[in-house]
Amino acid sequence: MASSTLKHYYDEEFDPKLLDETHFSHGNIPIIEENVVYPVRILHELFCSGKVKGDTLLDVSIGGSVYQLMSASNCFKEIYVMNFTDCNINHFKKWLETEEDATDWSFVFKKVCEFEGNSDKWQEKEEQVKKAIKRVIKWENFENSAVKPQLLPTVDCVLSLWQLDGVSKTKEEYQSNMKKFTCSLRPGGQLILFSAVNMSHYMVGKHKFFILPLERDFIRESVTNAGFDIEKEDYLSRKVITDIVDYDGLLCILARKQSECPI
Repeated sequence: MASSTLKHYYDEEFDPKLLDETHFSHGNIPIIEENVVYPVRILHELFCSGKVKGDTLLDVSIGGSVYQLMSASNCFKEIYVMNFTDCNINHFKKWLETEEDATDWSFVFKKVCEFEGNSDKWQEKEEQVKKAIKRVIKWENFENSAVKPQLLPTVDCVLSLWQLDGVSKTKEEYQSNMKKFTCSLRPGGQLILFSAVNMSHYMVGKHKFFILPLERDFIRESVTNAGFDIEKEDYLSRKVITDIVDYDGLLCILARKQSECPI
């Protein structure tokens, strides 16, 4: 299907709560082991290993998702959350402010606490994550500029799940956006990037949304071209076939920034 016939991340049909319920937030989702359990396990292992350190973390992830921050809150005193649309920011804030119609993330909190050996303390974990979040930021005009310095301090880690290939319409735009959204990362800081490999779409309700198809080698090349050395790589081949999403596999890259932003 041509990209012109698909919806895009900025379209009003994008419903972040429905995205959560379709792909991420509960155990009845057919690909929950791949979309959620796999990344939270990898993140748990990374943060527990001591390989990722620092005080400040910037999260740039799809929709109003929360699950990527659960283990991060064990290591980072300050978490900044950035998104590109008002609807996603507003939905994230509903969870942050414990509003009635927020996404219920209890299933994933319990899974993370199970990895940590405290499966009965998931509510404490949820409060820990909320306390660590210092600011929710909208990246205005991201296609033409880097994040404004006054909106965000220099950070020690940037974490991103399933986002850049959803907001970038071409490979050139993807590489440019990667350089821009990591500009707030200090030299020596680390990037944790989760990307789907050779994915073209995902479903939110009855709507099919565009994802820029990217090969594994291209993702790795984009990371190194943005001024990073890759330290660790993990890949999970797709095992479950479902009509809500298509991809060949899921890729996680841990990389260290070696230079100032090469924009």
